[in-house]
Amino acid sequence: MKHFKLIFCLFIGHFCTISAQNQTPVILTMNANVDWPNHNLTIQYTVEDTENDPLEVSLFFSKDGGKTYTLGAIPTTGDVGFPVTPGGTTVHTINCDVQSLVGVAPNFTVKLVADDKQPIDIQSIVNEVDSTRLRADLEFVQGIRHRATGLPHLNAVRDSMKHLFSNVGLYSEEQTFSYTGGYTGRNIIGTNRGTAQAEKVVVVDAHYDSVSNAPGADDNGSGTVGVWEIARLLSRYPAKKSLRFIGFDLEESGLIGSIKYVTNGIPAGDQIDAVLNFEMIGYYSEAPFTQELPAGFDLLFPDAYTQVVTNQNRGDFLTNVGNAYSASLTAQLQAAATQYVPALKVISLNVPGNGQLAADLRRSDHAPFWDGGFKALMLTDGANFRNHCYHTPSDTLDGKLSFTFMSNVVKATLATAANLVELQHADYQTVSFQGLVGTNSAPDCAFQAFVSAEKPNWLQFNAGNCNINELSYAIYDMNGASISRGAQHVLPDTWSQISLPNLPSGIYLARFTYRGGFKTVKFVVE
Repeated sequence: MKHFKLIFCLFIGHFCTISAQNQTPVILTMNANVDWPNHNLTIQYTVEDTENDPLEVSLFFSKDGGKTYTLGAIPTTGDVGFPVTPGGTTVHTINCDVQSLVGVAPNFTVKLVADDKQPIDIQSIVNEVDSTRLRADLEFVQGIRHRATGLPHLNAVRDSMKHLFSNVGLYSEEQTFSYTGGYTGRNIIGTNRGTAQAEKVVVVDAHYDSVSNAPGADDNGSGTVGVWEIARLLSRYPAKKSLRFIGFDLEESGLIGSIKYVTNGIPAGDQIDAVLNFEMIGYYSEAPFTQELPAGFDLLFPDAYTQVVTNQNRGDFLTNVGNAYSASLTAQLQAAATQYVPALKVISLNVPGNGQLAADLRRSDHAPFWDGGFKALMLTDGANFRNHCYHTPSDTLDGKLSFTFMSNVVKATLATAANLVELQHADYQTVSFQGLVGTNSAPDCAFQAFVSAEKPNWLQFNAGNCNINELSYAIYDMNGASISRGAQHVLPDTWSQISLPNLPSGIYLARFTYRGGFKTVKFVVE
């Protein structure tokens, strides 16, 4: 044990010495109990901040499982507001008068946010976009995803999307709608509600279906995995505005999924501020004359035409397409790419009106948002004007797609979304309660976790004598970067293990979440 403590302290010292960036706070533990007869909710939490910045601690209440946090005017006292002093061993307490919830919210959810009010380093998050992970995701996604010829794989992909959204802490839901032949279309939606202007929503989307004869690696597996990557990285942080991820169904049948969402799927009270739509983001070529242009392109966009022709029609750029109303959003994406991903060449277009004069630039899920009066972009590699495997059995990833280009597009889009939602330099955690059933006491589980030299790719953990059955876990490095997430069944007083990737030496965090609470523990990889 003394040896372990020595190593722990050495690593902590090394980390603090070399780290130049201000680190986000980390909520280490959170336990909550409801005393309904006395209308009191008691929350106890511990939180640490590497720089010991004073924290602003906020509580938000939801009556719909975290879809919205609209239960306001809950009186609170204790360690809430600003300033709250961090300290990993200091147990902070908040008392809430929940009398107003009796008979109103039989099941409610509480979100705790700890913000050190420091500027967030978007570049560091951008740098976490992983081209290897994009490729691994796309290896799974590619395959016919069509309601008639590839329904099993279509279902598998959307199930994976739902699970990913849930596992990273988003509120996951489906919008279902009927289509011809008895098919039920499904838009897959994951939302991280904002803390200050939750009604303002930024959407990052892609369609996940393919045509009937194509594996759809570029169209639109590339966009799908781009949405997944941004969801993984940005869901770790609270934001002032809401961030919503959508996988649209039936795009290939005439933009059906996005039309259904715009006309009948936007929740009452939500204001769609911006839409960032991925439509094929994987095909790239530096060879001359690999980029074709639609008829009339030179007349509508003379400057962009000159750029392409001067560069010998190389297909080495992202096309950033907005309509007239979306011109400010087009400029924001262009600026984010210039600042955070200078290696990415972007050509931006603003089509007149809603694009009626440029039909080829309306062929994706951004168009219904234009028609609905919302700002929206189509981010694309050019589809059939560059990738001649478009809508054919040859639309596969091997030897055809550039994962460097794809990751750069994802990076620029992530940075744009982070700026738009006003990402916070903060941590958050939620717990749910069965309000009218009785007191829901979160077990105070004594978690232990370690990695042994004999099994360096396995995290061994034990929840003590807690009878919690199933928990979810998330592994982070000390910069807050997400390493892996999942769910696991556990038994009291039993050691379990979690598979880890090859990790460099250092200190890591394992957060275990269970019904009514969670615990975060540190472990060392030597």
